[in-house]
Amino acid sequence: MSTNKTVPPRGKGKKTLMLDAIRAEMDCEDGEHEFLREVVRIGLGRAINDKEDPGDPNPTLLNMVLSRIEPPLKSESALVEFEFDSKLNSHEQATQVLDAIAKGIIPPDIGQMFVTSIASMLKIQEITDIDERLKIMESQLDEDK
Repeated sequence: MSTNKTVPPRGKGKKTLMLDAIRAEMDCEDGEHEFLREVVRIGLGRAINDKEDPGDPNPTLLNMVLSRIEPPLKSESALVEFEFDSKLNSHEQATQVLDAIAKGIIPPDIGQMFVTSIASMLKIQEITDIDERLKIMESQLDEDK
């Protein structure tokens, strides 16, 4: 059973509305390009019509322009090495990490990341174990039928 309802047309998206406004304001077909040139000029403190008194640069505007060209670099943690036995129980591994923090071998934020990773691995193992047990129980129930 299909209903033939007419769906009202969607309005223009924000990006399209903004580009339309830029084209109208710049009064040319290549309005986006001219707009971006104007943004850069203002950011640098250069006015189009006032070459003698350029004005002050706008660092905030320049930062916005530059962040669109090249996004800021993400910080990266330094590599650390310390005694870590992956075969130990999880609580013993966490103890190894805490010892390394206490001895100044690894920074506390990196240590916290290790402990969080150990906790995540425990959760994954727990879910895996529950899934395996459930499959065994279902197969036993199927055999009893």
